[in-house]
Amino acid sequence: MANVAVIIVNYNSGAFLKQCLVSLRQSTIPLEIVVVDNGSSDGSADFISKASRVSDCQLIRNLTNLGFAVAVNQGVQSTTAEDVLLINPDCIVQPHSVAGLKLAMQREECGAVGGLVFGFDGREQAGCRRRDPTLARSVVKLLGKWGVRFGLMGVDLTTEPLPVSPIQVDAVSGAFMMIHRESFDAIGGMDEGYFLHFEDLDLCRRLRYAGMPVLFVPTVSVLHCQGASSRERPFRVEWHKHLGMCRYRVKFSQAPQISHWLFRLFVGVHLIWRVCCLVLEGKWKSKMPASGGGASAVTTTSSGTVVLGGRNDVAEYLVPRLSGLARTVLVLSRAGERKLFCRSAAVLHPEYLDKVPDDDLPLLEDVICTIPIWHLSKYEGALLRCGVRRLVAFSSTSITTKSDSMDQKEKDVVRRLQEGERWLESFARSNDVACLIVRPTIIYGGHFNRSIRLVQNMIRTLGVFPFHIPENGTRQPIHADDLAQMAVGWINSKVTGVEMVSVAGRDVLSNRSLMELLFRSVGRKLRMLPVRARHVRMLLQYGSWMFRGLLPSPAAIDRLAVDLGQSNDEAIEKFDFAARSFTP
Repeated sequence: MANVAVIIVNYNSGAFLKQCLVSLRQSTIPLEIVVVDNGSSDGSADFISKASRVSDCQLIRNLTNLGFAVAVNQGVQSTTAEDVLLINPDCIVQPHSVAGLKLAMQREECGAVGGLVFGFDGREQAGCRRRDPTLARSVVKLLGKWGVRFGLMGVDLTTEPLPVSPIQVDAVSGAFMMIHRESFDAIGGMDEGYFLHFEDLDLCRRLRYAGMPVLFVPTVSVLHCQGASSRERPFRVEWHKHLGMCRYRVKFSQAPQISHWLFRLFVGVHLIWRVCCLVLEGKWKSKMPASGGGASAVTTTSSGTVVLGGRNDVAEYLVPRLSGLARTVLVLSRAGERKLFCRSAAVLHPEYLDKVPDDDLPLLEDVICTIPIWHLSKYEGALLRCGVRRLVAFSSTSITTKSDSMDQKEKDVVRRLQEGERWLESFARSNDVACLIVRPTIIYGGHFNRSIRLVQNMIRTLGVFPFHIPENGTRQPIHADDLAQMAVGWINSKVTGVEMVSVAGRDVLSNRSLMELLFRSVGRKLRMLPVRARHVRMLLQYGSWMFRGLLPSPAAIDRLAVDLGQSNDEAIEKFDFAARSFTP
């Protein structure tokens, strides 16, 4: 019989629960898994008894939502294991994580232990190591950023440096907490007077009062999509959170009764404020991700693909293609999920790879870099730690077309592209990593397109192009989805070595043909002002200092008369590349 029981309280957690169970089943020590379902209506608990891969889980079903504390007590009473692990259904653990907490409890005389809890943004979540929420600290917590700005000490310890070894804290997160069964029974279990929130703080405080310290272990981590169940009914969550705050204050404070009433008044005002914020932010409706996205696409215990950068056209098409192949897809971006169009994958902040313990790093054999190639060297350590075996990076044909430019900015771009390519080739050969460097022409398509979309917006607004485009000179725009398809195909081919290829769109367009298509795409007829390109060049040359960074360089005007098309013969021969016609 397993000596560790895992208690999962589920309420409409959807695909997150499945991922949690899959990760727990890969534990290095035997586990007894108990799922207490609080009246879920999304079918998230039905598959436990049906799917053979999770048939070893015990399911306790409540007809209604009885609250977190009641459900935890039900789960603990159903098992006889020596230790109990409380974990949220939206958590993903590593195979050694439970064993790591178990070992820490055996080495230290403590009542409960908790680990490092990461959010999908890659940052340590505030609740994983905390101080007791005294009156002053609670007020600071309610003030949010204003309290931090004034240097006030709040509940969260995450503002302090991460320790290198286990330390005693006032409280750890109930999302990932292990406790001795004897200790749990000795203090009477969870206080069922709490419905949601503050029950873990209450439990830790009673443990410490009973002479059983609480330990934080920074070498064991878990990935937590915070509030997966809470998003279902945000108003109700805020209500119970503030009720729990008041209950905790009255229960442990010896202050006069008048102070309790004043605190309740303050909490009530803050509750009204939070409700107003939810309405204004549009969060009064549930925004739970579909079963095919979010955490359902993440399994950090198996190999997968990481996409560096998400705020660009290539990534917008790339992520759905990878997710459609049933691959584990992870997007590393500083922009955050809300600013991206990558809804079929989890988005992590790059800080995650820097902070997470080595043993908890996801195995990411395939890496596709959509950020500027010269930034790739910043991730050298993380790439090696994650076990990269194949890598695709996008450079640019500007490395050749702008090589003789007299403009300093363009010279700098060429230099950075060259340095990025040289570094990547050296990195790949030194570490036996298969690598493909793609040099595309001008890219269009998607929501982040700047070049083609900028011209379209100008035409739509003005109804005319501000100067006369020369007849000579050609362009060959390539769609971002064609690049995404090429990258996915190369990753799946399992080839070795280092390769470099230039790619372009199917159509070689003259300047006039390109402008006609752009005008037609916005429902306008081709109209250009009778201003010659050389006059525009002179204007840019002498007036660009007034609009630095906003206007194109004079060198860009000179290249209008140059043929910038590329042959796809090499890409067709090696990769069976097929570009689409230009359709803006």
